[in-house]
Amino acid sequence: MALIWIPLITLALGTAALIVALPLLARRTIRAVLSRPLSDTLAELYVSSQSTTPLKMIYLSQRAESGGPVIRPMGSAHPVHGLDDLALNPAQLARVPLPYTAPVDLSVTLGRRARRPLRLDIPIFVSGMAYGLAVTRQSRLAMAKGTAMAGTALNSGQGPYFSEERKLCRAYILQFGRWTWNRDVEILRQADMLEIQVGQGAQPGNAVIGHVGDVGPEIREMLHIGPEEPPIIHARLFLDRPDRPSTLREVAAYLRGVCPDVPLAVKMGAGDDIEADIDVALAADVDVVVIDGTEGATGNAPVTISDHFGIPTLPALARAARHLRERGADVDLVVSGGLREPGDFLKAIALGADCVAIGTAAMFAIAHPQITATVPFHPPTDLVFYRSHPQIPLDVDAAAQALANYLASCRAEMEIALRTMGRSSLHELSPSDLVAMDEGVARLADVRFVGDARELAPSTGR
Repeated sequence: MALIWIPLITLALGTAALIVALPLLARRTIRAVLSRPLSDTLAELYVSSQSTTPLKMIYLSQRAESGGPVIRPMGSAHPVHGLDDLALNPAQLARVPLPYTAPVDLSVTLGRRARRPLRLDIPIFVSGMAYGLAVTRQSRLAMAKGTAMAGTALNSGQGPYFSEERKLCRAYILQFGRWTWNRDVEILRQADMLEIQVGQGAQPGNAVIGHVGDVGPEIREMLHIGPEEPPIIHARLFLDRPDRPSTLREVAAYLRGVCPDVPLAVKMGAGDDIEADIDVALAADVDVVVIDGTEGATGNAPVTISDHFGIPTLPALARAARHLRERGADVDLVVSGGLREPGDFLKAIALGADCVAIGTAAMFAIAHPQITATVPFHPPTDLVFYRSHPQIPLDVDAAAQALANYLASCRAEMEIALRTMGRSSLHELSPSDLVAMDEGVARLADVRFVGDARELAPSTGR
C-alpha cells in the first residue's frame, strides 16, 4: 500500500512547486519582454509575424530547405474584392416575390449552336481534377456518380481518360490540352463537350513537369509514358508534337472534324489580356468560353504562379461578360475560381455567366462522410489526393451521395433565392439584380452602388 502513496506524494509536491514557480516565471518573462531588446526575446517572433505572416514563414523555410519551387495545393487567397462585395436584390413591394409553389427553371444549355448541345439540370458542373495526377480513382468515380445523380456534368481534367468513370457520368466534358495523352479519336468521341485547355486560374499557361515518383504504374500505362518519364503539361497547344506548337484555330478545326456534333469550349486562366484572349477564342469559332479566376485551385501550383499572376474571378467575369456583349458573340460563358455556395453562383450568373464550375467545393463534399477518419491527425484531402500518404480509401457510394446532397442543397437554395427576387428562371437574372457594397466594386462590376438611390416603377402585381 505504501507504494501507492509515493506517486501521489510526488504529484502533490510537483504541483505545489509549479504553483510557487509559475508567478515568478511569469514576472520574469514579462519583465524580459518589456525591458530587453525585441531581438533578444521570443516576442520578436510575434512582431515578425505582423510583417511576415506564418504562411510566408513556412514558404521561406521550405525554400531554404529544398532549394526548389514551393508547390502548394488549392488556389490563391490574395483577391481583395470578390463576390462577397455584392448583394442580391430582394423583391418585396415595388417588385413582388413569387409564391413558394412557383416553379423555377435552373436548367442551362451550353453550346446552343451545336447539333448536340450540352444540357444540364442545374447551372453547376464539376471542373477538372485529374485522375492520377491530382485525385484518386475512388474520387473520380464518386464525382461521376454524384454529378449523374444531380443531373449535371463532370470534367475529365488533365488526367488520362478513365472509361469506368465515363460509364457512370450523365454528361462528360473531356479536356484536350497541352499533353500527349487522350488523343485517340475514339476517346475524343466519348465527350459530350470538348474543352481545349490553355490555362487555369492557379496555373495560367505555364508548363508543368510532374515528378517521376508520384505517378504509379497504372497511371503511367494510361498516360503512355515510360517508367522514368515525367508527365508533362506543355506551355502551348500542339497537334502532332510538343515542339511544333499549334494555334487555337488549328486545334479547334481538328476537333470539329473529329467530333462535329458536340460543343467546343476553351478554358483559360484570367489575365489582363482577357479581352484579346477572348477575341482569339471567338476567331477559332468556339461555342463556350470558360474563365478561371486566380482563386481557382490546383493540386501542384508554384506559389509565385498561383499568388502573383492573373486577375480574380469578379473582375475577370465582369470584363469577359462585357466584352462578349459588346462583340455580340453568340457563345456561352462559364466561370470558375473560388465559388463555393449558391449565393456565389447566382451572383456570377447575374453578372453574365451562363454556368459555373466548382472544384474545391466538390472535393470537400465527397470527403465529408469520412472526415472524422482523417482529422485531427491528417487533412481531409488525404481522402482524395492521389499522392496522399497515408491514403485513406474513400467510400465511393457515400461520397457520391454527399456530392449529390451538396448539389441538391445548392439547387434548393437557388430556387428560394430566385423566388425571393421575383424571378422564375436563371435567364431572367441581370446586373440589375445586384448591388455593390463598395464604389470601386460597383464600377468594376457595372452594378449599382448601395449608397445611390434607385428609381423603379411600382409593380402592378401587388
